[in-house]
This record gives sequence, structure tokens and C-alpha cells, in this order.
Amino acid sequence: MGKKSVCFRCHHCGHCCKDVVCLPTPGDVERIVKHTGANPFEFLVFLTPDELTGVEKNDPTWLKVDGEKYIMGLKRDRKGCYFRDAKAKHCGVYAHRPLLCRLYPCKLHEGRSGEFRGFSLHEDVGCPRHRDGEVDAQALYAIYQEDHLNQQDYQDLVEYFNQKEYPGKKPEDFIEVFIEVRRAKKTPAKRAGAPGTGRKKAAKAG
Repeated sequence: MGKKSVCFRCHHCGHCCKDVVCLPTPGDVERIVKHTGANPFEFLVFLTPDELTGVEKNDPTWLKVDGEKYIMGLKRDRKGCYFRDAKAKHCGVYAHRPLLCRLYPCKLHEGRSGEFRGFSLHEDVGCPRHRDGEVDAQALYAIYQEDHLNQQDYQDLVEYFNQKEYPGKKPEDFIEVFIEVRRAKKTPAKRAGAPGTGRKKAAKAG
């Protein structure tokens, strides 16, 4: 475990892009759209519990529609993640990729009172975990803290969405909801009833 740095270097083997389902936050989606112009209705997918593993049944980011549960993920095809450039074997939005992707395969360690203790590499993942490089642990922790805030905001948005009931409701409607709410939060006149400032994740394909 390293408090100052972690021995790791990504060799772009493609494991995380091909074998891991990325579950972004609305903040991740917003950043990708802002910097790339990509259409979220084209690169997002809403998965059911049968379509992936590694997400708890009581996870607060499950969307509820007509008695079914869905969770937001990056769309995938045979080459893996929607944004993976199969020819270059590299992420096509690397500079703007989800925060969880930036943390993988590092594992946070905290003390009993929540104090930062350092990072290590996850042992139960398919990443080859090459150790011929060095990653600054404080930089990783800053990413973790930002993602933690995004997760809190994400949970508030899901709670808001799940409370809304109307004919023809679809999980894809969540995209419009979080775009609308996040836009309203940036304007002086905040929309009544919308969630306030806030309250992980990767999963394996099922």
C-alpha cells in the first residue's frame, strides 16, 4: 500500500475497456458531452440486474421503472466500450473518461475514522497490474474525492427520478432529467422540487 505513490503503469492491454462495464455518473456524462459533443442517447445504455454482476441489489443508483430496475452504463459492442478505438486499441475520450476509469485498478484504503491511508492495486481483477511505473497517490485521492461527490449527486438524482410517476416512463428519461436538473442548478433561479447538491463504479458483464 502506498500513501505517496502506487507502482503501476497502464500498458493499454484493453482489459478494462473490453471486460469491465463502466457505470458512469451524470457528472462523467456531462464532461464527455461537453468536451466531445457525443450524444448521451447514443453512448449510454440502461442495464438490468440480469445483465451485469458486481452491483448490490440495494445500490442507490438503481432506477425504478414499472417494477423493473435499471442502472446507467456506457454502451458496449464486440470491441468493448463504446468509446474504445479498436484500431488504436485506446480510449477515444481518454482525457475526459469517467473518473472510475481513472482510478482503476487502484483500491483506496481508509482508517476507521475515514482518514486517507493510501492506495494499493486490486487483486481480484483481470488487469495485469504492471508495476513498471508510478502513480501519485494524492492525485488519485483527489479523483476519488471528486467521484465521491459525483456519486452523492447521482444518488440524489436517482431518488428524484424514482419518485416521478407518469405514463410511458422509460429508463432513458433519466438522461433528460439529470440534464435538466444539472442545468437548473447552474442558474440563479433553482427549479423547485429538484435535488440539491449532492450525494462507483464498475461492474462485470453478466
